[in-house]
Amino acid sequence: MGCLNSKSVAEKSMTSGPQGFGYRSKSSNNHNNEERGVVSKYNAAKGWGGSFDNDERTGKVESDTNKATQASAERFLRSILEGAELFFSGLPDSQEVKQLIALTFTNSCAEVTRTKFRLKLDVITVLLTSLARQLKLPLIEESVPQVEERAMDDGFSRILLAWFSNNPSFGKRIPATAGQAVLNTLYIRYVVNKSVSFEDILAYQFRWVSSNNAAIEVFNKFADGNGSMTSEQLGKFLRDVQRSEVTDRQIVEKFKYCFGGGIHKYNFISYNGSVLTNNAIDPARTSDVWQDMTQSFTHYMVSCVRIETEEDLKRATADGTRALVLNINKAANGKLMVGSCELQTILEGVKKNGFVTNTYPIVLCLSPGTPMPAPVQDEVAKMINDILESSVAEGLMFEGAMINDPKFSPGALRNKVLVMSHQGRLKPFIGFLVADMNKDGLGVRVTDVMEGTPASKGGVLKDDWLTHINGTPIKNKQHLRETLARLNVGDEFTVRRENLHDVKVVVGGAIDPQDTTASASLSSITFFKYSDSNDPKPWDTERIPASSLATTNLTRKDLLTHFAFCTVNSSDVSAKLPDAEGKATSLGIQFVDVDNSERCLPWTRGRFSDNGRCGYILKTDIDSAKSPELSFSVIGGPRVLNCSPLKSMNVTMHGAGSARVNGGQVFFTDCNQATIAVVQMTFEANGAERTFTSAFCPSFLRPGYRALPSIPFSEERALKKQIHGIYCFIR
Repeated sequence: MGCLNSKSVAEKSMTSGPQGFGYRSKSSNNHNNEERGVVSKYNAAKGWGGSFDNDERTGKVESDTNKATQASAERFLRSILEGAELFFSGLPDSQEVKQLIALTFTNSCAEVTRTKFRLKLDVITVLLTSLARQLKLPLIEESVPQVEERAMDDGFSRILLAWFSNNPSFGKRIPATAGQAVLNTLYIRYVVNKSVSFEDILAYQFRWVSSNNAAIEVFNKFADGNGSMTSEQLGKFLRDVQRSEVTDRQIVEKFKYCFGGGIHKYNFISYNGSVLTNNAIDPARTSDVWQDMTQSFTHYMVSCVRIETEEDLKRATADGTRALVLNINKAANGKLMVGSCELQTILEGVKKNGFVTNTYPIVLCLSPGTPMPAPVQDEVAKMINDILESSVAEGLMFEGAMINDPKFSPGALRNKVLVMSHQGRLKPFIGFLVADMNKDGLGVRVTDVMEGTPASKGGVLKDDWLTHINGTPIKNKQHLRETLARLNVGDEFTVRRENLHDVKVVVGGAIDPQDTTASASLSSITFFKYSDSNDPKPWDTERIPASSLATTNLTRKDLLTHFAFCTVNSSDVSAKLPDAEGKATSLGIQFVDVDNSERCLPWTRGRFSDNGRCGYILKTDIDSAKSPELSFSVIGGPRVLNCSPLKSMNVTMHGAGSARVNGGQVFFTDCNQATIAVVQMTFEANGAERTFTSAFCPSFLRPGYRALPSIPFSEERALKKQIHGIYCFIR
């Protein structure tokens, strides 16, 4: 059944419990009555050296730790095996299919027990046989001889792992809260309101997956009407329908490692209909960071979120958002506020949770609109320094950075917080002292180089004899000083050592204490500087009003050497600017700050699902390459609505390309890798309509029968979004 390898929150559906699947519970009250271990009974027959009774024939004495581990493994298996046998034997399938289901389950049982308890497979098979005989579990017992190491069914293994995690005492029944946690892990949207057994969990799972009748039809078609599918039939399905380039060996591996050594309709429809194992959006793009993260910072788009509440902060942390837009004001009570959230809470949240699952740098975009008053800037700087301490990165303008500086990349700034702010005036600063030679025209001698300065960074050394600057002979110290005085912060110059190569140095900056328009303390920790300069430097961030996106002369090439920041609100959408987000992306703007509306947030979710959802996307030339025309057809709605048919659909395109809707089918034309489609699908069930939203790049869609991830409309701002799969066919 479907691989369930992500977090989720179960929907509070009013659907009742597991009854109604064509199965009746056979559990009785004697489930908890077996207290005695069973392994010793079979030690002599099986020759297992790890028995609970000291085996005199082997001469081995187990440690107390091994005994405890094996006893725990037995309790774990006791908590699941009898319920599984009762459930499988009650299924409305042939005995042959029941036995196949039991095999895939037993393989999964053995593998989970092996990894969780660190036991050898032969130890586990003896234990499984012992328990099956004592508890009279014929389906399980007959499966044990066919158990293979590392063979497991994705769905069963996830169930077993969730049961293991939420049942530390390995009891036969678990409380409602623990049962709900198991279902949540499996993306099952039923509500648990009483204690449940493992048998009940299986009933929930089988009922949930079996609601997808379309997937059952696909199974029946490729299994030729049989109750099971062979590896050859699986290969034909993967190659001919799913367009997967798989070898015979890969098919055999999938048969063993994804389906547990056998394919029946239940694990097929779960696997094929699950958004977690058969995602319509290419997992290679969304699961792991795959792009080069060592290029210049200017080459990346950065995911932004506008913090207005504490819930926005939690959502940003959960989503891996890397740029927090903070419009700071000082409240009447003297506290620094960002919307309804205290700045202190935000900074403490960044320190505690910001890098737990994502180590790429976090950018604090401080009041990108109107600058804060200087006294408020002082307070903000002090709070940032006091809370974030050494995690605040020093701005590269102070040490003289070039655009290709290896430190100027997301990969080099892991676990660092970067401050984007208005900055006070900087005075040019280089950082070395020189003395005249004994005669004019011979150049100067370096008497000292301060560590961490532009001169040190450029490679100037103490006692160097400098003869030229920018190719011109240095007459004396005064001549060098006058030449340097004409340079500005960020300018490059070269000095030549005697008979050696030129050394390139970038002029750095030092805070001008006479500038009272901005806080010196905040300016000193600024990494990205809001700037309107006509000659922007690598750290300068140009602010682009949304109203000027349609007319700006800014190009993608311009933004390879500096940054741009654009604020987009849903109210900015007009006939002249119908797609502000797409336009900003095409221009290469690195920071696009959208509001927290149902219109804007899906674009952010779709755009930054790429590159493993790390919050950074590399801007490449391939972004503009058009993808082939493709289409997808909605077959059935989410399982929570019993896969009801589509009633209506609306598509909004952001970026290049177009979409044409024809009933339940959408045709995408001339899209590229920066295009984002936001699809709203409405389904009707039990007389009520519900709308789900999916946001994705059409170029990332995979052909075949797939599950398109979507979330319920109005939940874009939710902390933990409920992901539902829409069963569709893509060609």
